[in-house]
Amino acid sequence: MNDITPKPSWERVLYTILYLIIGRFISMVLFVIAITQLIYSWIGGEPNDKLLLFTKHLSTYAQQLVLYVSFNSDEKPWPAGEWPSDA
Repeated sequence: MNDITPKPSWERVLYTILYLIIGRFISMVLFVIAITQLIYSWIGGEPNDKLLLFTKHLSTYAQQLVLYVSFNSDEKPWPAGEWPSDA
């Protein structure tokens, strides 16, 4: 039985590093959005609809990143692929 899997290409390695850096940035953005939504909800009584939609897309994007860097998907997320949409 030959279960040898090929090594990832340099392109895959570079994209994985890029997506790991983007993932760290996403956590910082999410922190700011969460604080903003808390303040917005506290003052206005409900969360901001535009931020809700953005964070919905951001969570889908984060899932795409995790799938790619964990080798569960070969589909490259944004910036090499498309940004998630409501389609």
